[in-house]
Parts: sequence; C-alpha cells; structure tokens
Amino acid sequence: MASLAPFEGVLGPRLAKHLLRRATFNISQDRIDEFKLYTVDQALAVLLTPSQKYLEQPIHYPGTGTITVNNAPVQIELTDPAPWINDEPDPPNGFGPAKQNWSGQQRENNFLDGWWMDEARRDTSLRSKMTYFLFTNLTAPQKDNGKSAYYYDYLMLLEHFCLSDWKELIFQVSINPRMLEFLNNDLNTKGLVNENYARELLELYTIGVGKPIYIDDMGNVGFDGDPLNYSEITDIPEVARILTGWRFDKNNRSGMPLNGTANGNLPTGYALPDEHDFDAKQLSEYFDDYQIAAFDTTGKSESQKKAQMESELRGLIDKILEQDETAKYICRKLYRFFVSRNISTEIEADIIIPLAATFRANYDLTEVITQLLKSQHFYDADDSDSSDEIIGGLIKSPLELLLQTITLLNFPVPDPITHGELHYKVFYENTIIKKFLDISAQPIFGDTNTPPAGFPAHYSSPNFDKSWFNSSTIIPRYNICKIVFFKGNFGFNPGDFIEEVVQNPSDPEEIVNVLTDMMFPETPSQKRKQYFIDTFLFDGGSLLQEGNAKYYYWNELWSKYQDGKKTKIVNDILESLIEALIWSQEYQTT
Repeated sequence: MASLAPFEGVLGPRLAKHLLRRATFNISQDRIDEFKLYTVDQALAVLLTPSQKYLEQPIHYPGTGTITVNNAPVQIELTDPAPWINDEPDPPNGFGPAKQNWSGQQRENNFLDGWWMDEARRDTSLRSKMTYFLFTNLTAPQKDNGKSAYYYDYLMLLEHFCLSDWKELIFQVSINPRMLEFLNNDLNTKGLVNENYARELLELYTIGVGKPIYIDDMGNVGFDGDPLNYSEITDIPEVARILTGWRFDKNNRSGMPLNGTANGNLPTGYALPDEHDFDAKQLSEYFDDYQIAAFDTTGKSESQKKAQMESELRGLIDKILEQDETAKYICRKLYRFFVSRNISTEIEADIIIPLAATFRANYDLTEVITQLLKSQHFYDADDSDSSDEIIGGLIKSPLELLLQTITLLNFPVPDPITHGELHYKVFYENTIIKKFLDISAQPIFGDTNTPPAGFPAHYSSPNFDKSWFNSSTIIPRYNICKIVFFKGNFGFNPGDFIEEVVQNPSDPEEIVNVLTDMMFPETPSQKRKQYFIDTFLFDGGSLLQEGNAKYYYWNELWSKYQDGKKTKIVNDILESLIEALIWSQEYQTT
C-alpha cells in the first residue's frame, strides 16, 4: 500500500542521492556525504533554506556594445561588468537604466537563461527545482522578440512563490506582463473578448480538463467526456469577461506599477477600467453557479473601479481553487515531476487524494512538497520491494543531465564576473544552449514554438518523461561529453577530478566503485562494474595481466601520471570511462 507516512531513520547514501537528484540540480560527492548522515527531517530543513545567490541578475561583460539613449543607438565601451535588468551596486560601475540593447534581443534571452542555469547549478536548496516545476505548471515561454527584462520578472515571480502561496501566485501570474502578452489577455477587452488566457487558466494552469474515471497501471487517464471540470460553452466566455481590462506597457518597464514587497516587488500589470466588463457574470454548475453581480460604475472613482476588477479576479480564483479537482490536478503534476510518471488507482487513492487535501487546506507549496519528499513512498519504502518503482524510475531531462553532471564532475564553469565572455557567450550561449539544449528538445524556458502546455515530457500521456528520448534527441544526449565537458575551452581535467574524489586512483576497482556509487541510482552488479574496468581502463580486457598483478598496466600509468608523465593517455582513458558512465542507462535515469 502506497503511503505518505514519514520515512524514519537516517537516509544513507542511496536515499541521499535519490533526494538530491529529484530535489535539486546540484549533486556532488560532498553533498552525498553530507546528506547520507541526515534524517529526512534534517535533509528537508537544509533543502527548504534558500541558498545565497552568486548574482541576483545577469551582467554584461566588458567590451563594446550598444545602448539606447533617447530612442537612439549609442555605442559605448564597458570597462567593468554591469547589471542590465535592475540597477544594482554590484558588480561595480553599472551604467544605469539604458541597457536593453547591449547585445541584441536573442542574445539577452540566452544570457538570461545562462544566468538562471548558473544559479540553479549552484543552488543547494529546493528553490530552483520548484521554480522550474512552476514553469511547467504556469508555462509562458520566451519569445525571440520579447523583452528579456519582463521574462526575468516572470521567473522571479515563480521563484518568489516557489515555496509559498500558490493561490496568490495564480493571481499574480494572471496579471504578470509576460503572461498577459503570451496568451493575449492584454488584448482582452469589453465587447472584444479574447478567451485565450481564460481557456488555459482552466485547462492547464488550475483545474484541468476532467475528472478521471480510471487511471490504469501505466498511468493512462480515462475521462467520461471532455471536459468534466468546467463548461466550454459557459465558463470560458464568462471567465474571459472577468479577465477583461488588464494591461501592461511593453516599452516602459521602469514606469510599471510594482506588486508589493510581499509579492516580490516586481513590475506587474494594471487594471484599465474603461476596458473592463462590469456587467453581471455567472459560471456554470461546475462552479456552483457562481455569480458576480453587475457593478454600477456611476459616480465611482478610478480606484473603486480598479478594486472591483481585482475583487472579481480574486473571487474567480477562489472559486476555482475551492473545487476538489484543482488540488488533485496540481498534485498529479507534482507527483510526475518529482516521483514517477505512473499514477495507478492505488497511487491516486493513497497518495494524490491525501496530498491534495494537504494542498487544498491553504495552497502552501512548502507543506505539500515537504509531505511528498518526506514520505515513505518517495523513497520506495512503503512496500516489500524497495527497488521496483521510484528510485531510478524517471528519465533525466536534458537540463537535469547537464546541470547535475556539471556539479558531479565539479566542472570548471567560467566565472561570469572575471571571464564574462567565456561564461555567457562561449559556455552558455554557444555551447549549452545552441549545441545541446535547443537540439535536445528543451530550450530551457521554451521558445516561440512552445505551447502553453510546455514540453511533452510534462503533459503527454502515457510517455511523459520518456518523451526526452527520441530519434532526434538521443544523439545530442550521447554527445554531451564531446559537446560540453571534453571541449578544450573550459579546462576540465579528468585526472584531477579522479584525484579529488577517489582516495586511491591507482586501483581501477576503487575508481569504478566511487564513480558508480556517485553517479548511478542503484549499486550495479560486480559484473557491470568489471565491464567498465575491462572495457575502458584496459582496452576491452586485452591489457589485463595474470594473477595478482592483473591491474599492473593501470598502476604503472597512474604512477607515471603522478610524476607528470603519460598525462594525455591517462586523461584519454578516463575521458572514455566517464563518457561511458554518462552514456549508461543507469546514469540517464534519475
């Protein structure tokens, strides 16, 4: 029986690895050694404490660029790193608010993505994984000609609420400039209603399409009709009318109102009463025939009209979130993101429904994710077979594969302040984004072709995370070492890495034991380990000796490596071993 009862006892290395892989993008031997000594309560206490960021926003690196002054391009020479979204004192000598066209719009999007990934791979808390989960729930993809600063605000909104009030987040994201623009709600006006956001608010972002009448053992969901949680004919048009009149200024971010300190103090959309429908609205029986009375604007001030618009939107959200199915729908998304693609009737009854009850009590994301990550079920400890369902049961997304490998290898990512061009342009933009993520079907925050539902791995039944593997994406996944880690630009030295993590690198068995223990979800068989030793350290076994001296070849190579000799051949051999481990099906899962 699947159980949300808390896991008891110390995690140990196996469960520590599992928790770190699922909850963060940051996993290393040091972190495994730290977390293996924790109880689940101690581990969650660490993960729920947001880590200090290295940079609060992307920066321009020194060089010649173009800024806009009085609507005219001006070329300047930047001698120190400078922020380009908000005016902050660090890094030094920032050059003020005229910064949007420094590198061109698409490059700014790429730099923003690079900044976010660099912070995510450093993040020791749940913050980045939960922020990305919220992106999969409230997807508003980037666009090639969009304002990067507004996209930064959207990400910061998700981050601000990633471990707090999901109900307030739904209100805030509904009037967020990027979301207003993405689903055309900035064009939604009385008499010319645009239903795009209303439809996605119900179908994708809150309550979902329908009440499942069955969920089979493969996670396939069956519905009795389409939809059953709301009326296409009544609810979507009425919700769209409630949403009329919210706007933002595409070209004046600095002049936009802020949403308040409690909500992140971010630029937000504003109410325009002249374009709002103040007539009566009524939802269907799916929402208990919820009504909003007509509001007579005669003699009312602008502030009273704006307050009515906000009240209508908040009342709508309250009503949607009152429905049992809303919390269940989001908890299924949480489950598939953090635990498993498969939601059987047992999981629905024993995990989703009680988890949704916790969530629905106050829609606190900290409470619901804590209950899930503390549970016996998350650690596959709620039945007699602790290795059949959860651990190693998901396919790593390209983003997870990338960032977790960076941290596992302690890969020397160029510093954004001291080596800005190498960091932003060469490493993240030209290598990570263009040569890996974009062709692995995960442009990190989407692009102009990404639908409101996000990536297929987050919504497409029954495959879900299996969607990351297909004929188009398998090649870049398997080329990640050649594309990223073994390129000469960045200075990764396999021999140095092995010396950092292996106590006695002259022993091939210890090398493979340490690496597989660190990288694989489960301990492989001795036969599997010997395969890696024979094939990649001893040329398919041809270089093995007889008897007690069978590893003589490697012993001698390593001794010479320590004396500064044979460095290339040792590094070539270790590169082949590391690449094979990364290629393995064990490492491709999480």
